[in-house]
Amino acid sequence: MPQRDAILEVAAVEKSFGPVRAVRGVSLSVEQGESVSIIGPNGAGKSTLFGVIAGEHVPTKGTVHFAGHDATAWSAARRARRGLSRTFQVARFFGSRTVLDNLIIASIAGSGQPFRFWDSYSRSGRHRERAEAVLHELNLGQLARAAAETLAQGDRKRLEFAMALVQDPRLLLLDEPTAGMSLEDTQTTIRLLSNIAKERSDMTVLLTAHDMDVVFALSDRVILMGQGEVVIEGTPAEVERAPETRELYLGSHA
Repeated sequence: MPQRDAILEVAAVEKSFGPVRAVRGVSLSVEQGESVSIIGPNGAGKSTLFGVIAGEHVPTKGTVHFAGHDATAWSAARRARRGLSRTFQVARFFGSRTVLDNLIIASIAGSGQPFRFWDSYSRSGRHRERAEAVLHELNLGQLARAAAETLAQGDRKRLEFAMALVQDPRLLLLDEPTAGMSLEDTQTTIRLLSNIAKERSDMTVLLTAHDMDVVFALSDRVILMGQGEVVIEGTPAEVERAPETRELYLGSHA
C-alpha cells in the first residue's frame, strides 16, 4: 500500500492545568484518509488531547501540525476554516432553530463568512444546497423543519455529525459519537459512519470512544492512552490482545 501523507502530527505535546499534567509528552501522526481511535480509562487525557488538536486548548509544550502547517497557535475557528471539524460528547446545536437552519449556519461558519441571526441566511443558495445534500446523506431530510431541541438523542447526534460534515472537513474529530445512545441507535450510527467513511475516502477521522464495538467497526488503528501518555498503538486486534489494554482500559480481570 502506498504511503499516505500525514494530515495531523502531534509532537511532544503537554498540557497542564495548574499542577495537574493532563497530557504528558504525547506524539502521534495520522495519515490522510485514515480512521484512528484514541481509547483509555477516564482521566487518561483523551478529551484534553482532543481539545489541543481542535484548538480549544493551547499546549503547555509541543506542537500541532495540521495539513502541513504549524497550527499550534491557531484558534479553533481558524482550524475549522482550514478543514478541521469536531463533534462533542454532548451534542451542541442551536436548539430553537430548525435542523436545516443549523446546517446552513454551520456551513456559513465553516466558510469563514460572517452571519447574523437576523439575516435571511436560510435563503443562502450555496449553503442551503450543501445543507440539503448532507441532510439526505444522513437520512435527516424528514426532520429538516423540526426544531433541533425536539429531536431524540440519536437524531441529535446525527444532526451534530451533519453540522460537522457540511463543512467538508479534511479531518473530523468525533468525541464519544454514540454516548447516551440506545443499542439500536448505536448500531445505526456505526453503519452510518462506516458508510460516510467509504464515501468520503479522503476524509480523516479521529475519534474517542468507550464502546469497543464502535472502535473495532470504525478504526484502522487504535491508540491507547493512560495517565496522559500514549501506552501502545496498533491495529484494533493488536490493541485488544495487549496486556496493557486489559490492565488500563478493560480492567485486570477482563
